Amino acid sequence: MLQSIHVKGLAVVESLNLELSQGLTVLTGETGAGKSILLTAMKLCLGERADNGLVRPGTDKADITLEFDISAVTSAKKWLLDNDIDDDECLIRRTVSSDGRSSAFINGVKVNLKSLQSFSQYLVSIHGQHAHLDLLHSSKQCQLLDDSCPSKNTLERCQVAFRHWRILSDELSSLTGGNTDNENEKRLLKYQIEELELADIADFSYDDLVSEHSRLSNMSKIIEIGETQAQTLYEHDSMSIHAQLSSSQLALGELAELSNSFSATAEQINDALIQLQEASKELRHTLDQQSADPEQLDLLDQRLGKVHELARKLHVEPKELPNQLLTLKQQLEMLENNEERLSSLTNEITQAESSYSKAAKALSTLRIKEGENLQKKITKTLKTLGLPDGHFTIQVNVDTDSRPQENGFDSVQFLVTTNPGMPAMPINKVASGGELSRISLAIQVVATQANITPTLVFDEVDAGIGGGVAETVGMKLKELAHNKQILCVTHLPQVASQGNTHLYVKKSKGSDQTKMLVQSLNSAQRIEEVARMLGGVDISEKTLAHAQEMLEKAI
Repeated sequence: MLQSIHVKGLAVVESLNLELSQGLTVLTGETGAGKSILLTAMKLCLGERADNGLVRPGTDKADITLEFDISAVTSAKKWLLDNDIDDDECLIRRTVSSDGRSSAFINGVKVNLKSLQSFSQYLVSIHGQHAHLDLLHSSKQCQLLDDSCPSKNTLERCQVAFRHWRILSDELSSLTGGNTDNENEKRLLKYQIEELELADIADFSYDDLVSEHSRLSNMSKIIEIGETQAQTLYEHDSMSIHAQLSSSQLALGELAELSNSFSATAEQINDALIQLQEASKELRHTLDQQSADPEQLDLLDQRLGKVHELARKLHVEPKELPNQLLTLKQQLEMLENNEERLSSLTNEITQAESSYSKAAKALSTLRIKEGENLQKKITKTLKTLGLPDGHFTIQVNVDTDSRPQENGFDSVQFLVTTNPGMPAMPINKVASGGELSRISLAIQVVATQANITPTLVFDEVDAGIGGGVAETVGMKLKELAHNKQILCVTHLPQVASQGNTHLYVKKSKGSDQTKMLVQSLNSAQRIEEVARMLGGVDISEKTLAHAQEMLEKAI
């Protein structure tokens, strides 16, 4: 369950620390008091995309932390362990900077939004005030039916079978697509490979070839500079650096004998003289090995020309030719093995389609069974929500001839009739706005009973109803909260009176900024708030008595 919410610097929230408890918690307050900001904070912390416009003016960032008790939520603990995150606690933190950047953390470990959303699904399920609009879409109807199933194993088996089939189908497409003339393709590959092998490309180094070509092309300059330096460094009898350094060595040696202060300098010159002699010998040795080779230079010119020609033909850089040769050989091998692989692949796809069909049919059977069970419960709930003649039907249309889809063969459609003797029709065609709200609420209340998510949030899903129906809605939510944590934002006193905990949201206007406050109401304060919801601005003694009666009746 959600234990606490900590918000700082988000819109009208300057700083908020809110402790929550099990059961039904209702949030009330005047329109515009800021109830929606609490839900916005929760959604941000659970993975919704950030908007820097929500950062409170004058602050650098918004900071939201949700603390959960997941001791009994095995799916959440498993996710943490699978992702190498400590599961001793559960803290989700989200920061949104004024420059638009955001960060998310689970137990101090930074995660991306996709991971955060993946984890959050095990913790909280939010039902917004426009949920009835989502229910008009067949995909949402199918998802809601699947969510109501006590186990997701059947759906997961179908999805795994589909992904296996798709991988094999994609491979088949890549083997056959664009390669209808395999023989011409093979002939071209063989010709290209032969050209590269004749050019001895397999053990070829473009950098070494360019380096050797440069050396031979500049041989006369190399010898000229080398000879000059050999003379300058050592070989000129009297004018060489060696001769001059030797003279300095003798003089400094004599100076060191006269004063120890010069010993270090004399040793350094002596070391330099030794290094100069060695460098000179190495230079002479290397120079003696240099010689012009016009024939070799001509061969290198030809080889470079051939290399550049092959690179242009294959549209690659010259140094990439060895890798290109390997790629061409792999392509040829794949084409030559195509027939054998195609035969094997066809058999594998047939088996994969059979496995998928078996899993999809099992999913269809489960959906039909769960649909029948769910529609009875929703129909029963509709009658308590002011639709005594309402009848709800879940139609599962199975098309076993369709191409495999990730979620099976089925399309799901919700049908309803609210008048006796009238046929059931899709809910968007027969229900009025008020009826649609009640139908949506009935679906959500019934479907979430099977939902394993420990915390459910209802954001004004009771809009458009009132009177005895509203009281029934409150009782249904309280009943649902017997084994779950329910948070409900409401404007209905009949719903608010059913809460185990009552939070009041209000705005406080300062000299420069407005901020939101959340207050946990005691018994006397609850009577006043329910009375406000009943009677508006002028609250009479009768209104207070009515509010007290509602609260006492709800206990």
